[in-house]
Amino acid sequence: MKISRYKNAQESPGYLLWQVTTMWQKEMRRVLEPLGLTQPQFVLLHACVWLNEHDQEGKGVTQVQLAQFANVDVNVTSQVLRTLEKRGLIVRNRHLTDTRANIITTTPEGTRLAIEGIELAEAADNAFFDLISDRKEEYMEIMQTFIKHKSDR
Repeated sequence: MKISRYKNAQESPGYLLWQVTTMWQKEMRRVLEPLGLTQPQFVLLHACVWLNEHDQEGKGVTQVQLAQFANVDVNVTSQVLRTLEKRGLIVRNRHLTDTRANIITTTPEGTRLAIEGIELAEAADNAFFDLISDRKEEYMEIMQTFIKHKSDR
């Protein structure tokens, strides 16, 4: 009985991606744990800071925009934001013109944690990806291709 087209797991691109992703997530958990943040909490918290910082129109950032930017399911985004709100790291206010939408902003403590977290995450990224530093641009292009073509599926 043939169970795979590959001779071994190391030939499967999906398996290799899963292995590397698992190692990277383990490293992110390690650096974010002292801040009391999970990776999804950190991603959405930092995305909130970044989007509000770059809000050219001054309309505020909605929960849906945040989910789309971070490429996180809207229901997961809602659950994570609820946790961040309970911890006093974000504030959700009703949108002025769209009663179905919430405007998300970070509290001073949320902003501080996001900034501290990005410093730790970027340092961990640099250390993790140092192994392929001579091919980092190629790696980035490949990952951006996947994001561009697969994120809407």
